[in-house]
Amino acid sequence: MKQLFRALAVAFAVVAALIAANPAAAASIPWTESISVTQTGGLVGRTELFSVDTTTRDERAAQALSLTATPQYRTLAPFYLPTNPCCDRQRYQVVTHYSDGTDKTVVTMDGVPGTPPILLEVIDLVTNTAAPA
Repeated sequence: MKQLFRALAVAFAVVAALIAANPAAAASIPWTESISVTQTGGLVGRTELFSVDTTTRDERAAQALSLTATPQYRTLAPFYLPTNPCCDRQRYQVVTHYSDGTDKTVVTMDGVPGTPPILLEVIDLVTNTAAPA
């Protein structure tokens, strides 16, 4: 519960700072409505879908929704893939839906050097919050 309050406090502080800096621009910043993570591959080769949205009552979901609304996440490249995708790696497709109707899709695999930590954290939070659909 502490982490949920901490995540919400950080999100509130960011929004407050944006409003103070530029009220008109802050009003147009979209928030995250939902995140889905499709996990495929691995030794078994099965596909699992995990998702969270604003109705998910879990502190990890709240953290993931907050992280994906940040400029750091919104500016991620669409792909973080290895040059050789062999060897039974898990593949993750993360689709984030925002309040302005836009979607952001980012794809990565296990063990890809240079994958941004924020992407790995979002994947971890969502896959450990939601039961596979």
